[in-house]
Amino acid sequence: MASQANSFDTDDTLEIKRLDLALESAGIGTWELDFQTRQIRVCRRTINLFKLNESDIIDVQTLIDQIDPEDGRTLNNEILNALNQGAPWSFSLKLRTLGDADTISRYVLCKGQSHMSSANTKRLLGSFIDISNEEDNVTAQRLAKKALEESEAKLRTVIESAPAAIGLFVGRDLVVEMPNQAFIDIVGKGPNIVGMPLREVMPELENQAFLKILDDVYTSGVTFQSYGTQVNIMQQGVMTHNKYDITYSPVYDSEGNVYAILDIAIEVTDRVNIEQQIKQSQMQLLELFEQSPVGIATIHKDNLTFTMANPFYGRLIGRKPETIVGKPLLEVLPEISDQGFVELLQEVIDTGVPYVSKEQPVDIAFDGVLETIYVDMAYQPQRDREGNIIGVFVVATDLTEQVLSRKKIEETETFFRGAIELAELGTYSIDINTGIVDCSHRFKQWFGLQSEEKTTYEMFLAAISEADRAEVIAAGERAVGPDSDGLLNLEYTLDAEKTGIARILHAQGKVLYDKNNKPATIIGTTQDVTIQRRIQLALESQVQQRTEQLEAMNEELAALNEQYVATNEELSDSNNMLQQSNVNLQQFAYVASHDLQEPLRKIQSFSDLLAKRYSTHLGDGINYLQRMQSSARRMSDLIEDLLAFSRITEHKDVVESVSLSTVVSEVLNDLELLIMETSAVITAKQLPEIQGDKMQLSQLFLNLISNALKFRKPDLTPVINVTGKIIPISELPSSANVTRSAYTYHQIDVSDNGIGFDQQYADRIFQLFQRLHGRSQYSGTGIGLAICERVAANHGGAITVTSTPGEGATFSIFLPAQ
Repeated sequence: MASQANSFDTDDTLEIKRLDLALESAGIGTWELDFQTRQIRVCRRTINLFKLNESDIIDVQTLIDQIDPEDGRTLNNEILNALNQGAPWSFSLKLRTLGDADTISRYVLCKGQSHMSSANTKRLLGSFIDISNEEDNVTAQRLAKKALEESEAKLRTVIESAPAAIGLFVGRDLVVEMPNQAFIDIVGKGPNIVGMPLREVMPELENQAFLKILDDVYTSGVTFQSYGTQVNIMQQGVMTHNKYDITYSPVYDSEGNVYAILDIAIEVTDRVNIEQQIKQSQMQLLELFEQSPVGIATIHKDNLTFTMANPFYGRLIGRKPETIVGKPLLEVLPEISDQGFVELLQEVIDTGVPYVSKEQPVDIAFDGVLETIYVDMAYQPQRDREGNIIGVFVVATDLTEQVLSRKKIEETETFFRGAIELAELGTYSIDINTGIVDCSHRFKQWFGLQSEEKTTYEMFLAAISEADRAEVIAAGERAVGPDSDGLLNLEYTLDAEKTGIARILHAQGKVLYDKNNKPATIIGTTQDVTIQRRIQLALESQVQQRTEQLEAMNEELAALNEQYVATNEELSDSNNMLQQSNVNLQQFAYVASHDLQEPLRKIQSFSDLLAKRYSTHLGDGINYLQRMQSSARRMSDLIEDLLAFSRITEHKDVVESVSLSTVVSEVLNDLELLIMETSAVITAKQLPEIQGDKMQLSQLFLNLISNALKFRKPDLTPVINVTGKIIPISELPSSANVTRSAYTYHQIDVSDNGIGFDQQYADRIFQLFQRLHGRSQYSGTGIGLAICERVAANHGGAITVTSTPGEGATFSIFLPAQ
């Protein structure tokens, strides 16, 4: 009951309480009914009159049960009428209480009137007067009148002392009565306003809505309330614009008709201004929140539910903010369940310690496709006014583009760094203004400098041989000259006394210019070409020597020609072989020369540059450029294959045991992508283990299997079989010209179902640069099978081929088994 009593206390005014006490002392029972709870508050007199229990708040049915049933139904109907009628409802009726063995039935006069409480709820007030004895009834009336007068006096005292402005507007003319001092102060016209119509007291209200509102309250009997309403009042010739909480309550006469309006006004100007400032700040904050380029969200600790998210956060996770608010985190983003963020959020909630992460990768599903984004992320605990953690404030800054760009740059740098290392190049950068040289470890090593030593241009020049130093200086001056293209390309020799080795270096460089178009830096690479130049010189010397030998032999043969015809034919054959050897040596020297590779690299580089920068301006000329690029690529492939041939031509001693099954398996692994693209079926069975060079044997099978894939039929799945067996020397075919005799040989066959060729070309295909098809049909340099023939010969064996056009080919490798 204590909580119910508090409910009544909060809704009743002090004046009504005092009135209740006065009526109680006069012997008049009072009651008040709350329609919502169907509970009725009664005074001590009422409790005694109806023989109720000691509680002052009871259920209304408990009271009705103590009344004659017929009178009880009448009372209940009046209560229902008061509840259902829009206007205030009043009634007066006689009731008869129920008697028992100890008490007699009594007649009671019951009065009631509905009203609106300060909480804007409808209630029913009333009184009970015992009228069993007329004299008692008159006495009770007298006492009630006195109590009312006393109560009215007390009410006036309360009104006068109230901080709120209170006044009574009587009649439809709204004549001012009972204004308290606060009301008089607001009006600003002194106490003589009593008895004057409100429109005369405050003429400035004519242009405002209040007179109309008061008239509506008087007509309808419905209480009017407004909060923070601005009222324009003329005070001492100055128009004020203050704000008030206003209540206009109708006051009823004994007949239940409105005869006056009670006005209660509390000035709230300061409060309203503060609220408006707060609201404006909130609006500004909300606007900043909505427009922020940073993802912001709040997550409640209960089930980690989103309570707020700005548009940028929605774009960051690929969801609209209005679709995620009110939903749990894992319902919105199920893909992050195993990424650790739920545990991080819970830890922030449990410990109150913020969590901050830089460039945090997050896998988010965008339209069903999982993508990785990178964010700077902060989890800040969110607290209520009492300091309790209620959730997490999330701030996320999208760094995906920056991180991916940096990673791409790092990957590119790593790639180029690796390429430079593989190419065994030294790099350098010369500051033209300071002469400081920033160079790689390999570059310093070549020039005999310590790794931690600061390098200058003078130290760089001092390590160059005296014979080449002047040319290096001149080349640098030409590169930075006004009419130069800014490119540097030269070779020079290092001083062996200062560097330890007389290396021959080939340097390339490019001049970089500052914002004023003045040379600022030279950057470039340096390659050690000592071995290439020595090989080139040795080959040139060997070619010259062979040429001189041939000339001398030709002179001798000419002198003896007439006498030794038969011998001349043999010598002629030898001469042809030597000439062929001379041609091969010349070709090798030419191909191996760096002077051929270097121009080719420039052709490729500058053609690529032209294609990238000027493709839109070349028109039909782009076709010529593309043809030039294609030719350069073919030339590059030719050089690489020829160098591979020259390396294999150098016969080495057989010192290693090699499993051909392992070799073929590794080759198939290298060709995995091409095999998948062609859907080829490849089998390898019964392959032996031999003594040989694993690198050369890998090259042999790589060339044979890749050729079988290349020359496949376009409408047929390639099928390649690699098999092995042992045969005696007697079964060697006549075309197998082995270079070492043995009793038995390993025969390894590589057969395919490709396009095949005419058997008459069987010997031709193993020669250098020999092709049976045009380049437009099949790519290649014509060196691959020559390499196969050389590998077989290096291992004391031979290679043959049998083929029929359209029915595939079988390459047979014969290697000594003993």
